[in-house]
Amino acid sequence: MFIPFGPGLVYGVPVGGNRATNYTPENFIGIQEVSFNRTAKIVPLWGSNQFPDAVAVSDKQVKGKVKLARVDPDMWNNMIFGTPAPTSNAPLVYPNESHTVPVTPGPYTVSVTNKTNFSVDLGVRYANGQPFTNMQGGTLTEASQYNVSAGTYTFYSGDAGQVVLISYEDTTTTGTLTTEFNQIQGWAPIVRLIAWEYYSSTINISNNNGYIFWNVIFGGLDVPIKRDDWEYPSVEFEAFPDPSTTIGGTPNPVWSIIDGGGIGL
Repeated sequence: MFIPFGPGLVYGVPVGGNRATNYTPENFIGIQEVSFNRTAKIVPLWGSNQFPDAVAVSDKQVKGKVKLARVDPDMWNNMIFGTPAPTSNAPLVYPNESHTVPVTPGPYTVSVTNKTNFSVDLGVRYANGQPFTNMQGGTLTEASQYNVSAGTYTFYSGDAGQVVLISYEDTTTTGTLTTEFNQIQGWAPIVRLIAWEYYSSTINISNNNGYIFWNVIFGGLDVPIKRDDWEYPSVEFEAFPDPSTTIGGTPNPVWSIIDGGGIGL
């Protein structure tokens, strides 16, 4: 028996399934909460009396969740996606870059600061937030219209002298892009998950305590993005038997409790 405190440490080891390229064990960083729930279906045998004649345990499941305070693409890929290695040249967003449309007689064109690696137009607004319309190469006939080509924006003459806020994306030579692809049904890494509790006190005999889930599949990934708070992504998992491992002569372990003290407290 042990008295745990805090979230401890969580490690994931890819052990099978569809593992990522250069699959690597992961130490989950920024742990906020770890929870799991073991459920079992109880099936009663009813007869003519009010209480059942017998009760048996049927289907069992162990499901859990790890809540974090980090967005860790490498961990997500090794634990959840199981896709090829991240690619280079991650997109970089430049929001609301301020420019002034040239005055008459023009030309009424503006080149963004990072024109060389320009890749995607993300829209134009006036300084007051009013949006422009991208005419997709068509004729400009009134104010609040523009065309764009390779990072050069062309505006209608009626917008001469106006301050415009241009948002766009370019491809950089740094950073990586971790991508989840549309894989065949069932595609996922199989992971061994260790939730280690190292709290030590005069009560606990050992600070080597916790839980092992021998085979898990990670499923749901929830990323709440809020106006006035940190992002706390949470990942969900379900455990199932590991046919390659034997514990005390018995095969197919699902989960184990680590009690470093062995007996008592």
